[in-house]
Amino acid sequence: MAAPTDTSPGWTAVDIPNLSGRTAIVTGANSGLGFVTASELAAHGASVTLAVRDIERGEAAAERLRAAAPDAAVRVRALDLASLASVRAFAET
Repeated sequence: MAAPTDTSPGWTAVDIPNLSGRTAIVTGANSGLGFVTASELAAHGASVTLAVRDIERGEAAAERLRAAAPDAAVRVRALDLASLASVRAFAET
């Protein structure tokens, strides 16, 4: 006998609680999954730091986030996870 399959959508972004007062750091937030993650967290009230290698692309992503959620607290900080010096500098700021 085959096991029943669950076709329910499961957990979605609609299930994210109010994140006011919380801080999130999202790596790779310029595009793709990182951008979607940052935008959902910001839309739900979190203060979001976009940790990116390319500040210009990060600022462009931040502007898109602010356009979608004008009250969002979004900032951009440089972070290259391949560089320990960059990680240290990010942690210090």
